[in-house]
Amino acid sequence: MALQKEKITALYCRLSVDDRNDGESNSIVNQKDILIKYAEQHGFTNTRFFVDDGVSGTLFSRPGLNTMLEEVNNDNVAVVIIKDQSRIGRDVLEVGLLKRQFEEHNVRFIAAADGLDSAKGFDIMSIFRDVFNEFYVADTSKKIREVKRANAQKGKVCSSMSYGYIADPKDKSVWRIDEVAAENIRWIFKRVIAGDGPSAIARELNERKVLSPVARKIELKGGDPTQSETRWFPYTVCNILKNVVYIGTQISQRETTVSYKNHKKVFRPEDEWVVNENHHPPIIEKELFETVQNLRSKNRRRKTKYGDSVGPLNGLLYCSDCNSRMRYLRDGPKREYFTCTTYQNARHHFEIVCSRHGINRIAAEEVVLAKIQETVTDAQTDREAFANKIHHNSNIENEQVLKNKTAEIKKSERRISELNKIIKNIYEDKISGELSSERFAIMLSDYESEQSALIERVETLYTEIEDIKSKTAGLDSFFELVDCYIEIKELTPELARLFIEKIVVYEGEKNHRNGRTISQRLDIYFNHIGLYGNVGDNS
Repeated sequence: MALQKEKITALYCRLSVDDRNDGESNSIVNQKDILIKYAEQHGFTNTRFFVDDGVSGTLFSRPGLNTMLEEVNNDNVAVVIIKDQSRIGRDVLEVGLLKRQFEEHNVRFIAAADGLDSAKGFDIMSIFRDVFNEFYVADTSKKIREVKRANAQKGKVCSSMSYGYIADPKDKSVWRIDEVAAENIRWIFKRVIAGDGPSAIARELNERKVLSPVARKIELKGGDPTQSETRWFPYTVCNILKNVVYIGTQISQRETTVSYKNHKKVFRPEDEWVVNENHHPPIIEKELFETVQNLRSKNRRRKTKYGDSVGPLNGLLYCSDCNSRMRYLRDGPKREYFTCTTYQNARHHFEIVCSRHGINRIAAEEVVLAKIQETVTDAQTDREAFANKIHHNSNIENEQVLKNKTAEIKKSERRISELNKIIKNIYEDKISGELSSERFAIMLSDYESEQSALIERVETLYTEIEDIKSKTAGLDSFFELVDCYIEIKELTPELARLFIEKIVVYEGEKNHRNGRTISQRLDIYFNHIGLYGNVGDNS
């Protein structure tokens, strides 16, 4: 007993968040009461508590446990007493290592409720209890994951609200619009349509002293944000612009943990995300959101060295031959034009990769404005005739695509059938001894790889064909857009991006005498309805 008095009796208590829901039986107070009574009844003195409150049993780096193990390693502990084995942990391997550590430092280990006492020798039941304790965690973790996914699929995810939304006071899972922040979000999207980039938008928001998303969140909680927390940054604007939450779509289950043992966060594949459309009130219309995404995927508007804008069509013009975006160039204050980027880059290396496809900026803008005016007038004058024309154009365009894909499917399926016969033949050659095992393995691998690639390609083609057949022109969206513009007099960046998806520029027809362009074809693709006639341009 003299040795016992020199060393401490470590009484260890642990309570996880889940254990708190089980009531008083596992509470820290209850555990302390059980352990102190056990120590008194069995003559253990010099007791000292080590506590971990709200810590999972799958974690083995805990403040209380770490402090106790320091004392163990310093040979200051004679006995470790716990309520039951699950308190020390719920991982068979880790618990086994702890028991070995106690043994190496001559520490007596007792689990009071389980009747485990290392002084009485090996207890095989303790191993089964450790296994059951870990099984309990694994099973609970699985059930929790299933419940969370089921709730996510129902749209019942109590995650933190995105900027622009606040929780309903009666139901924290219901999202309501925060009109103060929503106005800023709508303004940001309008500025992008008008041609501003994230840096310019962030700069103006800071100049206007608009509260940042972080600052707004602090303000809603009744706090006082610091000056650094009120600042807007370009990446903050970018995150807002690409967030589908603003069209009423909630995406959850993007992250998970490696396992119930490893709590490291990892991203799930996109096809495992849970997407709930119309989950909450939208702040941004879907058509406007898609227009902004399309715009941001193109070249950003920029200024020329003369200080003025490169015009509303920058980033919308494409070369008909190489499909590269057209580059804006300016020779002096009056001569402005767009030219094929591939051609422009190659000519500096004396290569001929593509032709110039040059088009005058002002002439292009005049043609596009006239085409938008004509199309809007047609849509407003006779919607039924306009719809019939769009469907007719769409069918003609898709007919050739469907024909090409169907032909490719037939060709691929013939080759797949041929490969089946070839594989059957080389099997027979191997069995007959005409083909060595090594050669057979190489040939079989090559043929099966080719066949697998063809099968995958055929499946993709069938999917693409179904998509084409199922798609119809977005006439409703286009008519909604047309209704917003009764009269169009000027081609602005906002107008160009709302109406135009892309403009394909063809090489112009030249006058053989003076080399000037006398006509040039432009294919103008509208948002929602696609190509609407070809255009000649006298530039």
